[in-house]
Amino acid sequence: MTASTATLPRSAPREPHAEAPPLRALRLAMFSYGLPCDGSKRGGIEQVAHDLANALVDRGHSVTVFTYDPRPRGARYGTAAIAGRRLVSTWLGRRMTMGYLGNVLALTVDYRPFDAIIAHGDSLLLPLAGKPVVRIMHGSAIEEARAATSVGRALLQSGVYVQELLTAWLQRGTVGVSRNTRRFNPFIRHVIPNGVDLGVFRPEPARRSRRPTLLCVGALTGRKRGRWLLDLFDQVIRPALPDAELHMVSMPGPAVHGVTYHVGIATEALARLYQSAWIYVSPSTYEGFGVPYIEALACGTPVVATPNPGSREVLEGGRLGRLVPDDQFAETVCALLTDERARHSLAREGLSRVEAYDIRRTAQSYEALLMGLTSHG
Repeated sequence: MTASTATLPRSAPREPHAEAPPLRALRLAMFSYGLPCDGSKRGGIEQVAHDLANALVDRGHSVTVFTYDPRPRGARYGTAAIAGRRLVSTWLGRRMTMGYLGNVLALTVDYRPFDAIIAHGDSLLLPLAGKPVVRIMHGSAIEEARAATSVGRALLQSGVYVQELLTAWLQRGTVGVSRNTRRFNPFIRHVIPNGVDLGVFRPEPARRSRRPTLLCVGALTGRKRGRWLLDLFDQVIRPALPDAELHMVSMPGPAVHGVTYHVGIATEALARLYQSAWIYVSPSTYEGFGVPYIEALACGTPVVATPNPGSREVLEGGRLGRLVPDDQFAETVCALLTDERARHSLAREGLSRVEAYDIRRTAQSYEALLMGLTSHG
C-alpha cells in the first residue's frame, strides 16, 4: 500500500471576480436558520448558504443572511437575526419550527430594502412579503421520511413534503439542487446543482497521508449512519489493515482505535482532511445532493458510498466512485485501500467533472434566475 501522490495535479487557488460583473447589482436577503460555526456542528445546508452568499457578493451583489447563528469567519456578507431564537433553541421548539412555524417566522423579517429573497428554509408564506422569492429545495422531505428512524420524524417530514409540493406549485422561483429532487417534486421549475469553492477544495498531493486513511462527514445517527461505519471500521476494516485510520467529521462518538473525531472545523481544515484521506466513505441512505461527494472529488480523493439518489447522480451511477450495498462496503473499501492504481483512476475521473460544480458557476445560475424574477416582478 502506498499513498497516492504522483499523478494528481495541484490546482492553483481561484481568484474571485474572475467573471464579468452582472448587468446590475441586487440587494438580496437570504433566509437560512443556520450558518457554519467553528467549534459547533452544522450541516451541509448551512455551508451551502454561506458559500452561495459569498459567491453572490463576489459577483457584485449585496447579501444579508437572516439567521440564528453569528456571522461566520470568512463571511463577505452581512447577517441579521431572525425572531424566536429562544424558542427554536429548545428541542420541541426546533421541531415545531422547521417546516411549520418557520413559515411564519420567515415573515417577521423586514424585506422592504431588498430586491429579492433567497430561502434555504420554510418559504410557503414568503410571497406575502411582496418580493420575488427563490426557494432552494435541498432534497425531498418524503425521502427524509422514508429514511427516518422514528415514527415521529417520519410524520413530521411527511407534513413538510406536502408544503414542499405547495411551495413549488405556487412559487415559480423554486430551485432543486439535483435532478432527483425534481423527481420527487415535479412542480420544481429549475435545477441548479450545489457548488464548492474549487480554490479551497483542490488536490494537494503532498498532504496525502502515509497511512491508509478514511474520511467521513456526517452524523453518527439517522440516515448518515456514522455508528454503522464505526462498527464496520472496528470489526472488519482495521483488522484487515491494522494501520488504517478513520476521521469522522461529526459529534464525538465511542472511543475506537484508529478513529479521530472532528467537530465544527473550519472549511480550510476540512479541505486538509479530504486532501489527506485515501478514500472518502459515506454509508448514507439518503442525500438530496451530497456536497461532501463533490468536496472529495475536487481534492482528488476517491469516494465509496452506498447508493442513494444523491450519490447516484453526483457520482454518475458509479463512474466517478464506487457505489456498493452494505454487504460489500467493507470489502470494497479494503480492496481500494490496497489498489493504488484504482485510486488514481477514480481520482482522475472525479477531477475531470468537478468544474461543473464550481461555486462561481452556481452563483451565476442563481444570478440569472434572480435577474429574470426581479425584471418581471
